[in-house]
Order: sequence, then structure tokens, then C-alpha cells
Amino acid sequence: MASLFWGMPQPLFFDQIKYIPSIEVAMHRGLWSFVLLFILLFFLNGIKDFWTLFKSLKNIVVLSITGILIAVNWTGFIYSVSIQQVQDASLGYFLTPMINIVFGFFFLNEKLNFNRIISVSLIFIACLMLFLSLGNLPFIAVLIGTTWAIYGLLRKQISVSPATGLLFESGLITVIALPYLIYLSVLDIGFMSLSLSYTSIMLILTGTVTIFPLFFFNLGLKHIPLGLAGVLFYIAPSFHFITSVFILGEYMQVEKFLAFLIIWMGVGIFIYDAIKTNKLP
Repeated sequence: MASLFWGMPQPLFFDQIKYIPSIEVAMHRGLWSFVLLFILLFFLNGIKDFWTLFKSLKNIVVLSITGILIAVNWTGFIYSVSIQQVQDASLGYFLTPMINIVFGFFFLNEKLNFNRIISVSLIFIACLMLFLSLGNLPFIAVLIGTTWAIYGLLRKQISVSPATGLLFESGLITVIALPYLIYLSVLDIGFMSLSLSYTSIMLILTGTVTIFPLFFFNLGLKHIPLGLAGVLFYIAPSFHFITSVFILGEYMQVEKFLAFLIIWMGVGIFIYDAIKTNKLP
């Protein structure tokens, strides 16, 4: 459910407010995610874990960095929707596990087996094809894939639950967002109003579309192996791709289609290796 929601309803949701600057939407997303998550954790008695975070300088530093990374990632995704380049966002999320493999090799001393070397090589070839054929680096894809991969790498360094960590991260974004949003309101150039217009309601709901899939993702992790969860995550960028072409009507260049085919080959090898390595059902 989480992957399906990330893959289709979420890009369609942000497509409805693509007329709003991406940074403003991202700031609202952080603010309303914090408000909603704080309320949920308060009633679920999870606030104690949040206050415990501040006893560790390492937690504060790491989560501050990941807070900035997730804000950049959100902005990149929202921007990709606003300029009708959801395909690039899809490519970015396909790249993330491959980047994680490279990071694991260099930073965590994880060994690369034959299957993963082939998988990463195919992804590299696909990106090289895009660069040479299109004449430019798929910046959005690289930004989204890299920030999400670094985010995952850093979050592995601390023992903090996803919900508690996101509360801190969204709280950090809120500290930045509030002065910015107040500034927009004072100058009367912001899109949020007290009249609860369609736009205002949609901005408030950015918190819901962020927390909803996260809740189901964390719930799913309690019942299935982590490796299988990683494989299921590929549903999200696959549906990004399908949504961009068949619903949002984005043009599919031949070069991009060929690159995606190679990427899916790499993903297929990666999934096979994940099933084999983790002995998933």
C-alpha cells in the first residue's frame, strides 16, 4: 500500500498544486508533516522517544543533516512534477538502491558479489546513455537518487525509529519554514490563506500524503523481511513511470525508454540477488 501510494496518488496530488513554487510546497510539507506526526505520536505515547533524541549529540547532528537531505529530496520531487518530468524522479528512485550498493562498498566495507556488480554496471551504462544521447546530465534524477541514498546511509548510523526521526526532521524543516512562510504571508505573495480555499486545504494535506504511506511502510516492516520490503519499494518508481506516461501525458523519448529497459534489467538482477541472498519467500 505504501509503495502504491508513493507511486501513483502522490505524484497526482502534487500535480494538482504544481502552480505553487516547489520550495513553498516543500516547506508546507515539512510543517504539516510535523504537526500531524506530533499529534499522532502524542496519542500513541511516542513523544517520550522524541525527547530522548536530544540526549545524544550524534542523533541531533545526523538527523539535522538528514532533515536537510529530505527537504532537498522533497523539493526535487515536487519540482519534477511541476515541470512534468516525473520520469526523471522515477529514474532517481530506481538509482537509489544502486547508489546504496556503491556507498556500502566504500563506506561500510560491504562486498559486491557478481550479480550486484552486473546490476550496478547496467545502471551506469543506462545513465551514460542518457548523458550522451540527451546531451545533459539528468540532474533531477541524480539529485533525488543521491539525496535519498545518502539519507538512508546516514539513518543506518543511528538507532532511531523512522517516525521519531521524521518528527525531528520535519521539526527542523518547520523551524526554517515558518519564518519563510510568514514572510510570504506578510508580503501577500504566499498561496496559503485563512479562508481555507482549495489551495490552502491541499497545502495542509501535504502532511497527510507524507505520513500516510510512511505509516503503512513501517507497519509492513513489522511483518515482512527487510529485503522483501526493499524489493517491494520498486513498485513506487515503476508506478511513477506509468503515471507520468499514461496519466500525466509526459512524452517518452526513445533514448529514455531504452535507458529504462536497461535499468529494469539491472533492477531484475538486483531483485534476484536480494531474494537469493536473503532467502526471501
